[in-house]
Amino acid sequence: MQSVIGSIDSSTTGTRFTICNLNGEQLSYHYITHKQITPHQGWLEHDPIEILNNTIECIKQAHKKMNGVHKLVTIGVTNQRETVVAWNKNTAIPYMNAIVWSDTRTHDICQEYLNKYPKNYFQQKTGLPINTYFSSYKLQWMIQNNQTLKDDINQGNVLFGTIDCWLVWNLTREQNHLTDVTNASRTNLMNLHTLQWDDELLNQFNISKGCLPQIKASNSNFGTLKIDEYEGVPINCVLGDQQAAAIGHALFHEGDCKNTQGSGLFIMANIGQEIKISEYGLLTTVLYQKENEKPIYAFEGAVESGGQLFNWAKDKLQWFDNWEQLSQSTINTEDNGGVYIVPAFSGLFTPFWNFDATGTIIGLSYYTTKDHLRRAILESVCYRTKDVIKAMELSGIKINKIHVDGGLTKNKELMQLQADITQKKLVYPEIIESTASGAAMFAGVGLKLLTEQQIIQNMKVQQIYEGKKSYDKQYKQWELAVNCALQFKKIE
Repeated sequence: MQSVIGSIDSSTTGTRFTICNLNGEQLSYHYITHKQITPHQGWLEHDPIEILNNTIECIKQAHKKMNGVHKLVTIGVTNQRETVVAWNKNTAIPYMNAIVWSDTRTHDICQEYLNKYPKNYFQQKTGLPINTYFSSYKLQWMIQNNQTLKDDINQGNVLFGTIDCWLVWNLTREQNHLTDVTNASRTNLMNLHTLQWDDELLNQFNISKGCLPQIKASNSNFGTLKIDEYEGVPINCVLGDQQAAAIGHALFHEGDCKNTQGSGLFIMANIGQEIKISEYGLLTTVLYQKENEKPIYAFEGAVESGGQLFNWAKDKLQWFDNWEQLSQSTINTEDNGGVYIVPAFSGLFTPFWNFDATGTIIGLSYYTTKDHLRRAILESVCYRTKDVIKAMELSGIKINKIHVDGGLTKNKELMQLQADITQKKLVYPEIIESTASGAAMFAGVGLKLLTEQQIIQNMKVQQIYEGKKSYDKQYKQWELAVNCALQFKKIE
């Protein structure tokens, strides 16, 4: 009987359950999208019950699609990070929808902290700046705006967790309230040095430790499944989605770097066992921790808009109908005609961390055509990538090549532009679902079926992009465009 491994990948847009062999090669999968709920401008919510039901259905359907008898020996769970759920431990009913990582409703809460403290006030402990992105501010908003939740906290009935925690609690026989160090490191409540919830931070945010999950190493045993098709199968890995992608790319050596390019861009570089705090706007986060071993840390840069920018231009402005038309703009034009688009729809993340920055199109003239605008969209994603890589190198991490994955990387013209603008070699893998395969393979490590070296050997390259043209002058112009986005102020 064939032994296989699997993973739940609960992303911003949907849920995927993947079954693969020990090489990380996909044998079966099922994917279901979930609703994007936007009750107000800048708000984004997900229904936790819908995500849970979709996860169960994905597991059942992927099981059906498997050809032949097989034995699923372990699974990993990977998830959109920072997104938080609050639920009643007796009824299992959420108090409200999950608040998603990109939701900006906590702007005023963050501003209150910024009025009292510098932007990097918590960074020595958590590696994170004060920003709407992180879970602590979302939890504080929930407590302030839901009286039932507030009352039940006092009675000890409330559980908090990121999406991994919500799924593990619901899917395991033991009903375990657990999370791993990578997800906990994105809450702004975990101390990077102790890898535990920090009492001073909990007091600061008025969050009860009793509501929070136990933090474990990334390849611990998180419990056993209670789903008929795979009853009793252990969950041997939990990882935030970007960390799972890093494992899928085998980023086990200092300086190894990846760029996952989906609705946003997430660039991560292994910095080893020592905590480093960047002075150039990078996040310090846990890359992974193996059980009974020291954690490995990472620098991370988060770019607020990637695929979201393309969707906006396509659906709202009708600038193009399909990917081919967008790609053709790089062939129809030699340059962007002097046009730069700064996609600050929710402010600017790394390295600026300015949530007042505004989306900006600058450099328009009578010469400007739609092809120039389309090309400017593609270049925008590449310039924002360069912003992050530049910050990493200024912070002392030499980047020689960038492993790439995510939906945007299927566009060859975009990848070539990115190699040109960053002047870095881009490595496109054979297994493009790096997040799903990374979580599954790290579960294999947890069960001692795989080693890091075997994951490195499993990493096969489909294509390499190398820089052919310099964009140094254009990048300086880009930096001026960013300054405009940062300086523009709305009149209240």
